[in-house]
Amino acid sequence: MSESGFDRNSTMELLAFSEDLPSLPDRFVKIQKIAQDPASSADDLAAVIRSDQATTAMILKFANSPAYNPTHTPIGELSKAIARLGSRETVHIATAMSLMYGMILPTGMANIRAFWGHAFAVALVCEHMAHVVDPAGKNCNHERAFMTGLLHDIGRAALGMRVDFSYFEREVGHLHDAALIEAEVAYYGMHHGEAGQQLLQLWQFPDALSQAVAEHHNPEATQFLARVCYAANAYVNRHLPERLSFDSIHELITEAIAVSPPDYSTILS
Repeated sequence: MSESGFDRNSTMELLAFSEDLPSLPDRFVKIQKIAQDPASSADDLAAVIRSDQATTAMILKFANSPAYNPTHTPIGELSKAIARLGSRETVHIATAMSLMYGMILPTGMANIRAFWGHAFAVALVCEHMAHVVDPAGKNCNHERAFMTGLLHDIGRAALGMRVDFSYFEREVGHLHDAALIEAEVAYYGMHHGEAGQQLLQLWQFPDALSQAVAEHHNPEATQFLARVCYAANAYVNRHLPERLSFDSIHELITEAIAVSPPDYSTILS
């Protein structure tokens, strides 16, 4: 039994209680269906995005940012913003936003933005690293690398929503890396990677993705996707601010990689 009163078995039971299982936001599911349907169009994507004001505003903000608007030509129509960003980037932004506003975490909005800002940054770096070390996608699909990064800390959300509503207000909610893992095991009998794997399996995500989430803090992980996520997470923690403005993440990552390229050797080992 841990000092908090939770042990591994009780934590697992709470995470697996199906009648009160956190569900994926409807908008997340709709966006993923559109992204995976070769017959879908930019109009289909726009129709889903338009249903949420915050996501629409963020897509327009990205499209008008210097990274995507070098000629400083402002646009105010969602269809033009999607055309400027491209469907892939639009899906990435909209997917992250659907999680940020669709999963009700028991903490203040500033912490929620920081949580999903970090997740989005790790997702983008995961995708970048996967492209660099595996351009043909033989070891892992690049979109799956992005999704692994976006969901790598979903176990923290699961612990906060299902096991301990005070998770994000405790000291553990503000730790990183080995200190975080040690504190979670002490409090809950398991760490957030394992909790994330449990939740993703209940949501019926692919085994490779849920395993990578489980092992994303293990520098000696045998799975390629887990090593990508470990390296991306470590890079973001080391080179980017802890609290990120969502619309500045692309630019900050581009600048960081130009100055301090990631160490890709850890992924290939």
